[in-house]
Amino acid sequence: MRTVLLDSSVLVAGMVDQLRQHGRALDGWIRERDGGAVLCCTSHAVAECYATLTALPLARPVQPVEARELMRVNVLQGLKVLSLNQRDYEKALDRVVGMGLRSGVVYDALHLVRAERERCDVLLTFNLRDFTRLEPEGVEVIAP
Repeated sequence: MRTVLLDSSVLVAGMVDQLRQHGRALDGWIRERDGGAVLCCTSHAVAECYATLTALPLARPVQPVEARELMRVNVLQGLKVLSLNQRDYEKALDRVVGMGLRSGVVYDALHLVRAERERCDVLLTFNLRDFTRLEPEGVEVIAP
């Protein structure tokens, strides 16, 4: 069975119809689900999504209670949430340090390391550049 990890860029865009990439994200999400894939995200993505949803500069901002409901229905009940352990954090840090990378790419490394451990077939993201420069092992990184 195909396993697909959705990163927070796809999750947020798929939940917020005011975003430019909403259609692509939602279509990709639905296509994978309807194709029988196991859809998952990392536990870190849950926090990232809430933070992003409640900070987006939108004409109609997402309120905290709305963000919680979007997360409950679409992520917490709709996806398999993969917990991160200490070794995942160590591997993510080792990878970015070994490549001389700085700043927020470490968060993408966390998603990738967990996708690799889960043996996901695909990581769905709009952030192709950071994920591909992390040199995925056994996980195809694609945009919806």
